[in-house]
Amino acid sequence: MNLFENLKSALVNVLSNKMRTILTMLGIIIGIASVIAITSVGNGSQQEITEQFDSLGVGKITVSLRSNSPRNIRTSDSLTLDDYELLKTVNGVKYISPVYSGSYFSIKLLDPKETNTASISGVTSDYQNIASPTLLYGRYITDSDVDNKSSVAIITDTTAQKVFGYCDQSVVGEKISIKSWKGTKKYTVIGIVENTQTSSESLSDNEYPEEITMPISTVQRLFGEKTLSNITLIAEDPDNSESLCEELIAVLDDFHDTSEKYTAVSTSEQLEAMNSVTGTVTLLISGVAAISLIVGGIGVMNIMMVTVTERTREIGIRKSIGAKNRDIMMQFVTEAIILTFLGGILGIFFGWLMGMLAGHFMGVSSVVSAQSIIFAVSISCAIGIIFGVYPARKAARLDPIEALRYE
Repeated sequence: MNLFENLKSALVNVLSNKMRTILTMLGIIIGIASVIAITSVGNGSQQEITEQFDSLGVGKITVSLRSNSPRNIRTSDSLTLDDYELLKTVNGVKYISPVYSGSYFSIKLLDPKETNTASISGVTSDYQNIASPTLLYGRYITDSDVDNKSSVAIITDTTAQKVFGYCDQSVVGEKISIKSWKGTKKYTVIGIVENTQTSSESLSDNEYPEEITMPISTVQRLFGEKTLSNITLIAEDPDNSESLCEELIAVLDDFHDTSEKYTAVSTSEQLEAMNSVTGTVTLLISGVAAISLIVGGIGVMNIMMVTVTERTREIGIRKSIGAKNRDIMMQFVTEAIILTFLGGILGIFFGWLMGMLAGHFMGVSSVVSAQSIIFAVSISCAIGIIFGVYPARKAARLDPIEALRYE
C-alpha cells in the first residue's frame, strides 16, 4: 500500500466516527492550545519589555552609589559634579548628564487651594539626548540655563492641563508655583513634553505625581544639596556597555580612593535579566501545560488499541491477501499521526484565540511566533508516532488466521 492510499484509508477511518475522533483529539487540542496561549502572551510581554527599554535609551547606563555596599559609606563618597566632569572624559561616553531627583514638593494647580505632589529632576542639556523626551512645545534645558541657575522648568502635557486648564504653545512663558520649606517660588515654563507614564484618560486624576525637569544647578540650590542622585549616560557602542560600566566604576574608585561603593547598570543588562525571568516563567508554565499533551497521547493510544480490536477481522483479511506487517503498521501509525496533527492544528487556532483574549485582559500584546507553531505541530505529530507505534505493532503482529476467526 503506497503513502497516498495509506492517507486516504486513514482519513476515512478517522472521519467514520467523528465523535470518538473529537474526544480523542481533545487532550491534544487542550495541550497545544495551552502552550500556544502561554508562549504568545510570554512573547508579547518580552516584546513590550524590549520596547519600554528601547524608549529609555539603547546603551543607557546609570552610575550611582551602591545602597548595599559592604563598606561604610562616607559623605565624601557621594557623587558630585566633580565626578560628572571626570566621567565626561572617559572614552566611549556619547552623552552624559548629572541627575538630582527629589519629590514631596507641592505644585499649585488651577485652584490655588489645590496642590499636588511634584517629582523634580535636575539635569543638563545632554539629558534630552539620553531620555529622548517628546518635546511638544517650547525648548529643552540649555548649558546657559545651567550656568545661570535659571528659574526655568519643563513640565508634562498632563501637568499643563491641570495647572492651566489647557496645553498648547501659549503655556510656554507662563509661570508655575512650587512650594518648598523655603517658601513658594515661581518658575517659568520653557517647554512641555509628553507624559509617557499616564494615559490621556487620567488627565483629571491626581494619583500620579507631577514630573518637572529643571537645570541641575537650579535644583541643587532649591534642595540645598551639592550631591547627585546619579550620573546617566549613553554609550557610543551599546554592545560595549558592560566593559564601559566596569571602566566607569574603576575611574570613580580611583578618584575616591575606595572600592565596592559604586554601581553602573546598563539597560542592556536589565533587559537581559527581565527577558531571562520572563522566558523562564513562560517555559515553566508551558511545561506544566504540556503535561496535558502526555494525557492526550495516552488517550490516542487507548483509542488506537480499541480501533485495533474492532478491526481485527479487517487486519486478518488484509494479511491473508498479501499485506505485510509494515503495511499494517504504517496504516495505524498514519491514523495516529492524522489524529494528533488535526488536534495540533485546532490547538493552534484555539491557542491563538486564547492568547488574544488573555493578552487583552492582561493589557499586553499576544505574539504567536512561527517557531511556536512549528514546535506545536512537530510535538503533536511526534505524539502520534510515539503513542501510535505500540497499537500499530500489535495490529501488525496479529496472526491472520486468528484474526479471521475473531468475532
